[in-house]
Order: sequence, then structure tokens, then C-alpha cells
Amino acid sequence: MTEQILVVPRKILFGEKNERLFQGFQKRKNLDFENIVKKHSKFILRKTTSPKQPIPAEQDESMKQIIPYIAFKHKDKYFVYKRLPQSEEERLREKYSLGIGGHINPIDVNSENILLEGMKREFEEEVVYPYDYKTKIIGFINDDKDPVGRVHFGVVFLAEGSNDRIEIKEKDKLSGKMMTLLEAKKFRGKMEGWSQIVFDWLRMSF
Repeated sequence: MTEQILVVPRKILFGEKNERLFQGFQKRKNLDFENIVKKHSKFILRKTTSPKQPIPAEQDESMKQIIPYIAFKHKDKYFVYKRLPQSEEERLREKYSLGIGGHINPIDVNSENILLEGMKREFEEEVVYPYDYKTKIIGFINDDKDPVGRVHFGVVFLAEGSNDRIEIKEKDKLSGKMMTLLEAKKFRGKMEGWSQIVFDWLRMSF
């Protein structure tokens, strides 16, 4: 597979001396990661190599893969979904998620805002929601405690829908429903790592 994905060198993202490094959630207004991503990102091979790229992105901790991560809400309810046993990502099976996320690919370049374009494409690939919604970047996620986290960087979007009629496309692999943060609290311990980070921040902020 020769999929290309958007990355930013770790030293550029966090600084030569890690002066911008953080763990967990960072609010958008605190640091200007958005412009760093736009100015210094590039596409490299995700799982394969080439003469110019001896290490695939999934194994290269000198690079951070940029992942739009979308939390959808309507009024006081958020979309929470569970990965079923048939889910393709084995490590996430039976896990709950507050965010819809995925890599940015070269197809997303045909836009003035590659982050927004990648977010919209990923959202539309995963769910059915033919209604109006507004989006904004609320912050960023970095979690270096495991090998997967060390090669990914989340750009967290909040999508506010005009109604709550959102549906999963791949119902054989995922199941989802709208719920308040209080209702979602009982699933917090079963959420994937990034969703736990976003959930904790939302609980403190809303």
C-alpha cells in the first residue's frame, strides 16, 4: 500500500528544544500549531518505504502524522460510537470514541485550508449527516506515552450540527448514538486514549 499522509517534523512542531512540547490537550489559543502545520507539513509514505524514505511514517518518531479529530455535538449531546468486533483496527475493537479521525491525504490539497478539507472528507466518509453544521478548531492533542501516540498529532475540531440525526455508515463495524457528557461518563474507562483526553477537557469546559 502506497498511501501518502501529511506529517510535520517533530522538531519543527515542538521546537528544537521541545519548548512547545505538551502532553494531553492544548487549547488552540495557547500555541499556534495550526499555522506551523500549514507552513511546514509534507506528504510521506505511511506504511511503505522508498529510496528517499527508508522509514515508513508509522515507525518514524521524528515525524508527527497530522490527524483531524472531530467531536460532533447538538445542543448538550455528543456523538459517541463503539468499534465492534468486526472493526478493521484490532487494537481499538470494543473501544468507545468521542472523535471521528483520520489521516490527511494528497486529495485534500485542492483547498485553501488543508486541515478543514481533510476534516470534512473524513467526517463524510464515516457518517451520514446531510444537514448544516459549523466547525471550529478547539485545540490539539499530543500523547507520547506509547508508540502509536508518538507518531500522531491531533487537531481537534468541534462540529455543531443543526440537528442530532447523525448515523454511522459502516454499521457492521461501528455503532453510535448521541448522549450527554454525563451519560458518556460511564464509558470513559473504555474510550480510546484521545477520546479520554477530549472527554476530560469537555467536562471541564462545558
